[in-house]
Amino acid sequence: MKTKSWKRIAIIGAIALAAAAGLAALAIFVAAPAIRYGKAGSLQSRGDAAGAYEAYDRMGGYGQAQANKEKLQEEVIASRSADSMDFGGYTWLILEERDGKTLLLLRDALDPQPYNEALTASSWESCTLRVYLNEIFYNSIPEADRARIAETAVLNSSNAENGTKAGSDTVDHVFLLSLAQAKLYFPDDAARVARGGRGAHVGWWLRSPGMEPITAAIVGSDGAVGYYGTGVNAANRYVRPAMWIAAAEQ
Repeated sequence: MKTKSWKRIAIIGAIALAAAAGLAALAIFVAAPAIRYGKAGSLQSRGDAAGAYEAYDRMGGYGQAQANKEKLQEEVIASRSADSMDFGGYTWLILEERDGKTLLLLRDALDPQPYNEALTASSWESCTLRVYLNEIFYNSIPEADRARIAETAVLNSSNAENGTKAGSDTVDHVFLLSLAQAKLYFPDDAARVARGGRGAHVGWWLRSPGMEPITAAIVGSDGAVGYYGTGVNAANRYVRPAMWIAAAEQ
């Protein structure tokens, strides 16, 4: 009899534990969207419009996520006083204007080069392309224009598809767009399409990590955002520098 009683108690205990685990899992499932929604709002309040946009975008129809996403993009587009401008000997797209500064993206891509010269785990912080852009390319811009290029706190976030780490945030004069920025600043794939030196549509690097530490995210030649990415030493991806510049002195 005692053996049967202990078996009964064990079964009841196992059922209770399973029920508790199920309730805990359900609570996490229910709470997770609210947590992500709160995180998106936090990103927005700290000035990371691109990060907030991507977070809202990935939440589907939860709450006001889609409305908030659309409002962010509308505000960015409304901030632009023009579509493009000439600066430093190049033509640039105007992506955003805020706090007396303008975010520029090179209209036509520079010649292709690797994100990192060696096929090793790389981040924006450590890659050789960052060095090139902040030294060789930066110094190719005339001194008077160069003085207007702002030092920028560049936020580096993990790949939103699988969490590949992005490395530390950086401070740069010149940088690449992130996955989130590539979505925020363009209404569709066609608007992201870049042309190379001969006018052909080309794929270009983003600074975010791809799906593996040895890859970096890209925008394809058709303008589609590529979360999976390409090996960092690929020599056929083009380069579109971005920078914040201060308004010209009157």
